[in-house]
Amino acid sequence: MIRDLFFSDPLVHVYLFYDIAYEVGRVDVWFKVCGNSIRAYLLTWKGSSVCGIHIWGDGEDLIKYLKPCNRSVIHLYSEGLIEPVMSKLSSEGFKCELKYFYTMEVNEGSFKPFKPELARRLGIGDLSQFLRIKEVQGRSVSTEVAKELLSKLRYYGVFVDSELVSIACAYLRTPEVWVVGDVFTHPDYRGRGFGKAVTSAITRDAILSGAKAILHVEVGNVVAIKLYERLGYVIKRKNPWVFVSRG
Repeated sequence: MIRDLFFSDPLVHVYLFYDIAYEVGRVDVWFKVCGNSIRAYLLTWKGSSVCGIHIWGDGEDLIKYLKPCNRSVIHLYSEGLIEPVMSKLSSEGFKCELKYFYTMEVNEGSFKPFKPELARRLGIGDLSQFLRIKEVQGRSVSTEVAKELLSKLRYYGVFVDSELVSIACAYLRTPEVWVVGDVFTHPDYRGRGFGKAVTSAITRDAILSGAKAILHVEVGNVVAIKLYERLGYVIKRKNPWVFVSRG
């Protein structure tokens, strides 16, 4: 059933498919099933510092199983889930902030690469530089977490005078869909095309593998949206996300 659901819309269900296949030790999932089909699910992925939660379908019955971490991002696939989710979490002492995000997609036919040769793959040898740029980004990670990210995910970076100034990665990869994220350029080096180049590099790898690439961007982030559009990404949908923290 999970496989059938994934192939019915891989861009929507890639998190469910990937997490159950490759991250099973970090996930909890609840399903609402009718006959031989999945009608709704609540998926929780438990990261080192934040939980990623997805509630899809006719999932209001599943909200009672929602148990966020102290910091969580909840992806909702229905406007009707906003009120019951935020009401439950607020009653439990969580702070909730509602934002809207576009999911953008690019495929072989629409991709317009931009200087991907400026970026190179990052590895454990780039650990100190990676830790430094994550600190500048405001998303500091421990050395152990940084090692895990660099060894597990596919990161690219742009260097200027031996300094890592721009990063992007694919944090989920299936044969059908790659999810691109963690796109960041050091503030001192913005406006020089580095974010576009590093995103182009990881997108190129996705396309060459035969997959589509998707990424998420906040609705009001006009600069980033235009950057991705120049690479051939198009907006496919807009969804509410709830950012949760312990009050």
